Amino acid sequence: MRNFDFHNVKIEKDKASNSIIVTGEITNLGGKNYATIAGRIVLFVKNTPISNTIFVVNGLQSGTTKSFEKVIDELDYSQVGKDITHHEIYVESGF
Repeated sequence: MRNFDFHNVKIEKDKASNSIIVTGEITNLGGKNYATIAGRIVLFVKNTPISNTIFVVNGLQSGTTKSFEKVIDELDYSQVGKDITHHEIYVESGF
């Protein structure tokens, strides 16, 4: 699904725990309104994926931007947070 843009993506330590939290914004660039979109976040250390998880954004109307956040409980920020080299974020489905 191509009519989406992700920006202001940050990978940080969750304030409530030692987990990693991914935050950012998604913009619906297409002409269709979505009640729900399901996106995927993949975090990498070098070329090795260390996390692969789904997040959901509800009520994404055409031409609008919404914030998202996903806490990744299985990763300890103190152990891998500084080693994350890049990420991939994309929309898998929407309705």
